[in-house]
Amino acid sequence: MKQTDGLFHQVFNEIALEYPEIKNEHWIVDIGAAKVADSPEDFDVIVMANLYGDIISDIAAQITGSVGLAGSANIGEECAMFEAIHGTAPDIGGKNIANPSGLLQGAVMMLNHIGQTNTAEKIQNAWLKTIEDGIHTIDIYKEGVSSQQVGTKEFAQAVIANLGQTPSILKPVHYASNSALILPAYQRKPSANKKLEGVDIFVHWSGTNPNELAEKIQRIEKESLKLTMITNRGIKVWPDGFKETFCTDHWRCRFKPMEGSNLNHTDIIDLLHKALQENIDTIKTENLYSFDGKAGYSLGQGQ
Repeated sequence: MKQTDGLFHQVFNEIALEYPEIKNEHWIVDIGAAKVADSPEDFDVIVMANLYGDIISDIAAQITGSVGLAGSANIGEECAMFEAIHGTAPDIGGKNIANPSGLLQGAVMMLNHIGQTNTAEKIQNAWLKTIEDGIHTIDIYKEGVSSQQVGTKEFAQAVIANLGQTPSILKPVHYASNSALILPAYQRKPSANKKLEGVDIFVHWSGTNPNELAEKIQRIEKESLKLTMITNRGIKVWPDGFKETFCTDHWRCRFKPMEGSNLNHTDIIDLLHKALQENIDTIKTENLYSFDGKAGYSLGQGQ
């Protein structure tokens, strides 16, 4: 997460520089989610990696009344896909109680994307009129506010009956004729100067004392390649770890070349061969690279 989120943050900052007229801020996802729940009016567009976006979009929709209200657009350079944000709901399938609004909103997005803005306007305004009239499915029905609780089919029929009408309290929509989102063509950046600076060897070991594991791992060291750190769950436990740290049986052992020495892939193969001879159960390896002199890997917590 440190690497992927860091890259996402970096690219966001690079793109933000191209639009100085737009205010931009950065929030860690936990406090960001709290702010969306508490002050949704403070946000216009939220840019996130996929997992965070999946969570926050549901929070945002639920704040408006239900996850069944929001549509979703996935737009690429060559194709696009539109759907409800909530995914499938097999537990209520065939019961005529699902809110079809999410799919309708996805369809409105699709119509705008393919240039059928007049049709999109007609459907959206009919949907707004239906919501305004208090004709609601069970997920948004509220006694004293709603006028009628309906099922999936009945809600769709009410929207159809309202085609050609506009809401009087809610703001009617008007879509520009060029509503389609056109993405700029992707251009690969020039390659950075990539340098191999070490290797993490992940080991399965059922012991609990990192010092014992370090002694075992140090047997496979080379004169020019030394064990510099062991982490468990991302926390540095050797050298100078804390005995209070709860450790699992999954250990990351980091090897770095001695000063003045260079590391190559043959050295890594040699380490793995020695580990096999020492009966060390290696799970995987991750090569550590720097790019234009900047480390492309994270330190252990506590370093």
